[in-house]
Amino acid sequence: MIDKQHQIRILQAADIDQLITLDRDIGGEDRADFFRKRLQAMRRSPETYISIVVSDKDHVCGFLLANVLTGEFGGKRSVAQIDTLGVQPGEQGSGLGMSLMNALKQEAMSRGCSSLRTQASWQQQDMMAYFSSSGFTLAPRNILKRSTVVLRKADTFNDEDSDAWRLPPVRSLQASDTNDILRIERHISGESREDYIKQKITEAITDSGIRISLVGIQDDLVAGFIMARLDYGSFGRTSSTAVIDTIGVGPEYKGSGIGTALMTQLLGNLASLQVEDIRTEVEWNNFQINRFLAGAGFTPAQILSLDCAL
Repeated sequence: MIDKQHQIRILQAADIDQLITLDRDIGGEDRADFFRKRLQAMRRSPETYISIVVSDKDHVCGFLLANVLTGEFGGKRSVAQIDTLGVQPGEQGSGLGMSLMNALKQEAMSRGCSSLRTQASWQQQDMMAYFSSSGFTLAPRNILKRSTVVLRKADTFNDEDSDAWRLPPVRSLQASDTNDILRIERHISGESREDYIKQKITEAITDSGIRISLVGIQDDLVAGFIMARLDYGSFGRTSSTAVIDTIGVGPEYKGSGIGTALMTQLLGNLASLQVEDIRTEVEWNNFQINRFLAGAGFTPAQILSLDCAL
């Protein structure tokens, strides 16, 4: 339980400089860009973000930031994905971290979230113990990664029907592609992920200083897409990492090389930006996408996916 000297509250714009300093004291890295982008996103879409701090009078001494997602894996209810958290050195172990987590759970439930999600390296023993004590368990999802070394012709995509190296054209994702992407999603999953897809398109176009999300073109139509973003430092990672949020190809274009073209262009763009690695998270039983990513050189990361039911 939090003591009377501390207050749990929603992050305010006036807190941001203290938050950046506190985070730097904890992790030794400057992630000012990450936090300022989060503040901008909160202002634009407050219902999408949960940002909580604990303060001692006017001094911020802990924080927990989460992102509300709806329909990411076809579910009807929302989930709150924890992006980053920290407690001031000297206050760690005092219960402030658990108070922040309890406040997040209450706020997430009030917004209709069915669970919390996060990721953590299995080597971060203190962090794993914290999440375990907070009720998190191992989730049925794979976290995969690879370097951004561009695909070579010799790389195998395990798709005997595709001529992957006569690649279809690819261009940057635009807001006008939204309906085409929603159409492809419905054809793939048989379900509507409209809220999630629109949220990710808005993030790709509005929040990213550099647009890296792409669409593939076939017969003058959008035939596939890959939505990705630079990781500006969640959980201590730096912007030398990128994240694929979702990828899809219209069933009628399977074997046309659209997926290969999208991945090849994305890797080339990231390499030119000096981004070193790319990762993604996939349901363990989505065998088609796991197979595609394995063929594209992705391997298991030393990171675990965690869930906490609410």
